[in-house]
Amino acid sequence: MKLFKLIYTLLAFLMLFSNSVIASISYADFNNNFVINIKLISFTHEKLKGIKELLESDKTEEALKELHLIIEEAKNTNDTLLFIEGTKLLADIYRENGDYKKSTLHFNKIIPLLETNYETLQYVLFKKGGNFQLDGLVDSALVNYEKAVIIGEKVQNHENLKAKIHGNLSGIYYLKENYSKAIIHSKIAANYQNKLGNKEIEAGILNNLGGIYYMQGRYNEALQVFKKSILIVGFGQEDLQKQTRNSSYINMAYAYSALKNYKKAFEYQDKYFSLNDSLQQELKYKEIAEIESKYKVAAKEKETEIEKAKRLKAEYLLFGFGFAIFILLSGIFVLYKLYKLSKKNHALQISQDELVYQSTIEKIKSDSQSKILAATLDGRLEERKKIAEVLHDNVSALLSAANLHLFAGSKQIKGKFPVEIEKTQKIINEASEQIRDLSHKLISSVLLKFGLSVAIQDLCEKSSNSAINLTSVSKNIDRFNKNFELKIFNIITEMVNNMIKHSEAKNGTIKIEQLNGKLQLIIFDDGVGFDVLEISKKSGIGLNQVKARISVLNGIIDVKSSNSGTRIYMSIPIEY
Repeated sequence: MKLFKLIYTLLAFLMLFSNSVIASISYADFNNNFVINIKLISFTHEKLKGIKELLESDKTEEALKELHLIIEEAKNTNDTLLFIEGTKLLADIYRENGDYKKSTLHFNKIIPLLETNYETLQYVLFKKGGNFQLDGLVDSALVNYEKAVIIGEKVQNHENLKAKIHGNLSGIYYLKENYSKAIIHSKIAANYQNKLGNKEIEAGILNNLGGIYYMQGRYNEALQVFKKSILIVGFGQEDLQKQTRNSSYINMAYAYSALKNYKKAFEYQDKYFSLNDSLQQELKYKEIAEIESKYKVAAKEKETEIEKAKRLKAEYLLFGFGFAIFILLSGIFVLYKLYKLSKKNHALQISQDELVYQSTIEKIKSDSQSKILAATLDGRLEERKKIAEVLHDNVSALLSAANLHLFAGSKQIKGKFPVEIEKTQKIINEASEQIRDLSHKLISSVLLKFGLSVAIQDLCEKSSNSAINLTSVSKNIDRFNKNFELKIFNIITEMVNNMIKHSEAKNGTIKIEQLNGKLQLIIFDDGVGFDVLEISKKSGIGLNQVKARISVLNGIIDVKSSNSGTRIYMSIPIEY
């Protein structure tokens, strides 16, 4: 008898050890299932309802694309509620697909926006805790569950979510072997489920609570909890009720065995085996019934397919005959149309050739006009250059010489100095100043001496006033061919004059850079802009003049203008 007891005790110990591991796993799984399957998503926005429909249709990838667009739109329009709900849904989708890190990342984005929205904040912290728990990060899960409990104190009702939070906390403390706290949270969770009337879930939590008592060696308390679990589910015949009762039976067998009440242990072990066999048999019956149902459905579908095939065959024959007649009539109609179309195409070809010819003539005319305009401008520039040189080198020099002669003659006069000579000197000096100014206006002396970079900076400084501020930015600018520099400077001067006269801008900038053998020019302002197409249609000077000059220089120009400003880009091959 003693040997039998020893063998039974050893067997019970081995079963208990095995069951304690299983109980631990099943407890965690029980709570994790709540974490994964809970659905607390609200869809107050119509756009998110469309996402929900896509998810229900298993179109997850399409739903994700649409959801990212909605979240981006919410950010741009500062729609905080839509951003919170959209991001929360995105986090839930990643979670359901097993990407817990991305889920947590998106939950973190909305936490700063939930300072007073305690209900949503509690939900997000619960979900984050679940992510960490599923990812094996027990301490991080514990921190988030504890925060969710604290926030829950500010939330009225929502006992269902609170029950799940405490249930998960109990599981975490169980894993950390802090059984006293695991018991506290299990009791709270069971109490919430009791208020909600979820008897089967309450009974399952009590089974887990009894398991914790058992791990502490509190076998009598464990028995009381297991018995309470059986009382709650009673002898209900639903699957969950039977499974809960079955778990209670085996747990009570282990508890009685630990108390050395082997008679009771055998009694509940026998109940466990009987009910377990019954559950397995029911499962087999269900599987058989499911297979039979599938077979009947498949047979019915097969019969339907045969009937459908016969009907389709008859329809195909009828359709084929009708299609043959249709093809014949269509062929006749097409031949007739082709005949008419060939005549029409011939006439269209003649018209098209005329249009191409006319277009070629127009292009030649346009190119010629550009070249004529550029040649005219170049001639005008050359003429101004010559006049400036004559004024500066000849007339200015003659005036200076005359002034010197007067000065030398005045030194030889003894006695009173004639007033007329002094007045003549002043007139000559004034004439010299005016000729020098005129020479500079015709051709910039700064440009001739120092080049484009300094000349453009000087132009911006001289053109700036209280109404507009002009700045220049130069990069990698050397000295180029003198005529090339003059042409470029005249183009920039024309653009600046247009900006000052018409743009109503407060700020303007000229950027110039030498890059890969080309001169890159960008001129932009913050003015009222203009209609580019309308300006291009006008035949006067200004923008069309600039375009013609750039065309002759084999460059390109791009003009973009709106009510927020104008940007002109030019790229011109450099002449060294």
